[in-house]
Amino acid sequence: MFEIGRMGVCNVFAKLDAICWVCRKSCMFDLSNRVALIVGGAGYLGKEVCHGMAKQGADVIVADVNIKAAEKMISQYPVSIGKKCRVLTVDIGEEIAINELIEQIQTDYGRLDILVNATYAPHGESAKEISKNAFADSLSKNVASGFILARKAKEIMSNGSSIIMFSSMYGKVAPDPGMYVGQIEPNPIEYGVAKAGIEQMIRYLAVTWAKEGIRVNGVAPGPFPNPKVQVENPEMMKRLEEKVPMGRMGQPSEIAGTVAFLASDAASYITGQIISVDGGWTIW
Repeated sequence: MFEIGRMGVCNVFAKLDAICWVCRKSCMFDLSNRVALIVGGAGYLGKEVCHGMAKQGADVIVADVNIKAAEKMISQYPVSIGKKCRVLTVDIGEEIAINELIEQIQTDYGRLDILVNATYAPHGESAKEISKNAFADSLSKNVASGFILARKAKEIMSNGSSIIMFSSMYGKVAPDPGMYVGQIEPNPIEYGVAKAGIEQMIRYLAVTWAKEGIRVNGVAPGPFPNPKVQVENPEMMKRLEEKVPMGRMGQPSEIAGTVAFLASDAASYITGQIISVDGGWTIW
């Protein structure tokens, strides 16, 4: 009886040319037979993006400077998901490493359909302390290197491919110093500047590559502090939660769906956009 009901629902969705949430086949979110590169894939948010992409059928390349963390992450996935993933090492701050990564993908797969850049290389000094060289190095690693990665990846992409970059709520609004009193320094100034730059880069590349059928979009996560920060700064977490309209921190899995959407045919007419996943933080 369940099978009959399931097929009935599938047939209805098929006729409507909509997404089949029941059997997950022939739907607009399906990423089967697509090659997806997630740079920074072993990170706090990146690992959920990798899991989500593989779950939707993509062949996932997890590229990270911490190859041991990436391999451990994949080993913890269910076997059916883990077998869709492989690991390659890359230091996004090194142009030669970016070139070698893309050339390896070209050799092994012959193409790239999806690029997700979820990296960020922090310096972490306060606005009072950071030097000019450190500031410039941060922008080089987090903005210029992101551009080099996207440009190189485009060489093995074709019509219908998708590039997704990670911005942040702090690429849109400034940190509220009152949130951090007595705990840790406010989010570093170079972080927000870099993320704002990434948002402009998204728009620029989207316009530049639109006629070639390559879409460029972004996601802007809100408050997604890692578990260590949450445990060590409970009072700050409380203040952050009070500022979020939804009244809570984000969970890493809540990023994966937005990225998968932007990578899929469901978003085939979307380019140059940055979707905020922030519980409403930037509404204020």
